[in-house]
Amino acid sequence: MIPIRGIDDAAAIAAALFAPELDLQLMTTVAGNVSVEKTTRNALQLLHFWNADVPLAQGASMPLVRPLRDAASVHGEIRHGGV
Repeated sequence: MIPIRGIDDAAAIAAALFAPELDLQLMTTVAGNVSVEKTTRNALQLLHFWNADVPLAQGASMPLVRPLRDAASVHGEIRHGGV
């Protein structure tokens, strides 16, 4: 079973990994609805699930032009209400 984190993120990662016309060389994560540490952990879990050998770099922990608006209280610690 695919570990559901952010279903939109999982769909985007799957599309990039399995599209024959793409050659995914690197992925990065940033803070969004949850911290960059959590988005990085989630992306690593998805890459591991799909046995993908793609380097992952942890990116920005804060937006460049506005304060971070964390939505962990809505999405849960690992998104989607903790499911």
